[in-house]
Amino acid sequence: MTVTITKLTPEQARALGAALARALGYVRQILDQIRALARAVVEAARQFAEMLRRSPLPAAAAAARSRPAWMSPYGPPARRHRR
Repeated sequence: MTVTITKLTPEQARALGAALARALGYVRQILDQIRALARAVVEAARQFAEMLRRSPLPAAAAAARSRPAWMSPYGPPARRHRR
């Protein structure tokens, strides 16, 4: 998409240029803040990964159950009443 601006007076052209420069300044400030936020997120993720890597329990041990797979934590299944 191309926008063509024609028939501007020199004063209007200068005002348009100044407005675009201000807008570009705001966009740069927003991008700088987004960049800083992204860096903080990456650092937090790195620290979290490092914490997980150094955790005392390996993933397999943390997932291990304290009972055999066939043993239900809710007790034996209810017996059906047969007639």
